[in-house]
Amino acid sequence: MGTDIKPPTSFWIVAVFALFWSILEIYFSSFEIDLLEENLTVEEFDNMQSLPVWYIAVFMIALFSEIIGIFMLFIRQRIAAVFFAISLITLLFIEFYWLFIIDIKKTSVVFSVIIPLVVIAVAAFLYVYSKRAARKGWLK
Repeated sequence: MGTDIKPPTSFWIVAVFALFWSILEIYFSSFEIDLLEENLTVEEFDNMQSLPVWYIAVFMIALFSEIIGIFMLFIRQRIAAVFFAISLITLLFIEFYWLFIIDIKKTSVVFSVIIPLVVIAVAAFLYVYSKRAARKGWLK
């Protein structure tokens, strides 16, 4: 087999950041319903509460694939990129559904634009970074 290339300190910083980000996502997701209930009209909140079961399933796939991808980063496995790709694809689907089908645009700029863009940007960064790490030999 080839030599084991030791990843730089920045690799570990990104891995810790990813773990912290994932914990933040879980934390804020647990309070999102309460926050929305306070800021939405009754009709908008009822519409949001009637999310289909498949939406919740896709959200869980996104969350768990990101967590598994982070774990794979820490143990330096190439498959991390696959899990981050799954997470990115499912998050894109979720955020577009959230924005255009649920029509959250009327609620606030934070919920409708900023949060979805940040979530997608971080997911894309983790995917690209894991691909780069695999290409450089930091992942086995």
